[in-house]
Amino acid sequence: MTIAGRIGLALLAGCGRAASSPPRAATPGTGAVTTVVPSETDARVSRVEELLRGVPGLEVTPLSNGSYQIRIRGQRSIRGNPGDDDPLIVIDGVPSSAGAAALADIAPSDVARIEVLKDAGTTSQYGSRGANGVIVITTKRARQEGPP
Repeated sequence: MTIAGRIGLALLAGCGRAASSPPRAATPGTGAVTTVVPSETDARVSRVEELLRGVPGLEVTPLSNGSYQIRIRGQRSIRGNPGDDDPLIVIDGVPSSAGAAALADIAPSDVARIEVLKDAGTTSQYGSRGANGVIVITTKRARQEGPP
């Protein structure tokens, strides 16, 4: 798996990385975007959420019911309603209203690319729905078919 992050014009690479963490490459750009490109070694991963582990600023927490809770930049409010802190999930260009539950319908082997958008500049195109961050998933099928 390759994880690349862009934060403003600053370059970040390998700072304080544990030996078991995946390598990270950084490229200059605008906004806070982390890109995950699954590799063949990720074939043994059983859920898409597991591909997201190790992404800076992203919390992937397994729940007792077998699902996962995903938070970008942590929990915002202790008084919020359940789901208020969920990031927007966009699959092949279509925003999902199901939140993280939408990831259960995707096989990790079908994922071509995942982008995690973390700041206001990169999430602004999604309006208020992107206020908690956005996870954009492009599947291999969508990449082969091209834009609609």
